[in-house]
Amino acid sequence: MGGLSFFDATKRSSPAGDARHARGQSLLLSLQAGNPASFFVQITVKTNFGAVQALLSNSEKQARFAAAVALTKTAKIAEGDVKESMRRVFDRPTRWAINATRVIPATKQTLRSQVWLKDRRGQPQGKDANFLFPQVFGGPRGRKAYETRLLRVGWLRSNEFTVPAKDLALDEYGNVPTGLIRSILSQAKAADGLGYSSNKTQSRRSKATVQKVGTFFVSRGRSTGNALPRGIYQRIRLGSGWGTRLIFAIVEGKPRYRPLLPFADVVRKSVDKNFSSQFDIAYRAAIATAR
Repeated sequence: MGGLSFFDATKRSSPAGDARHARGQSLLLSLQAGNPASFFVQITVKTNFGAVQALLSNSEKQARFAAAVALTKTAKIAEGDVKESMRRVFDRPTRWAINATRVIPATKQTLRSQVWLKDRRGQPQGKDANFLFPQVFGGPRGRKAYETRLLRVGWLRSNEFTVPAKDLALDEYGNVPTGLIRSILSQAKAADGLGYSSNKTQSRRSKATVQKVGTFFVSRGRSTGNALPRGIYQRIRLGSGWGTRLIFAIVEGKPRYRPLLPFADVVRKSVDKNFSSQFDIAYRAAIATAR
């Protein structure tokens, strides 16, 4: 081989040559963004090794193996770049959000790797199950778990969603504190199925909790004669009296998000930057260990 890489020998160019221009000579690298119903970016190598047999004797087996390795490693690098992009564009993303990616590795048979977002079971998922989909493509978000519980007990109507109050203190990740949501669900008697029963009762312990966190209630809105706009409120003790503060405004229609994470673009740029060098490394190793 005289120290040349696979791309050197087939294209007579530098190892960093763009593999996308190699159709009919060696490898064609292509990316396909999943349609809005299946959220992934697929990295594919199509092969035409017959044209290079004169240059690389018995190279097809090693080249296919190297391509599979390079595709998988390139997808892993792209996954890391997506995570870094998340940290830049999201406000204090949780570990759950950062780890919501998954790579499906390439094989010698498929020569295809994929970068997905995954569900709670670690499986690739479509937009309807993916909490990050609105952050990537923009548009309406799905119903959150606590909203579904509040819907079941009548605190929300079928077309209503919640929006945190502007002055609500959020946790370190910029989310509504879990303890606050649990307290609301408990007092709404919507906490069944959380792994234990935490609904408000008349027990001494339950009453003590109410005294500590205050009382949560839902306003049906001014159209029903209520003085407070539609929302979920907390009645808290202020000195010798009581005050009321808004926790969630209740709005009609799904809240909409503007796109923040250019998922497919991040993967494309990462593949353009890294695939050729990763293939070069993998091909050299395959040739060196070939039997």
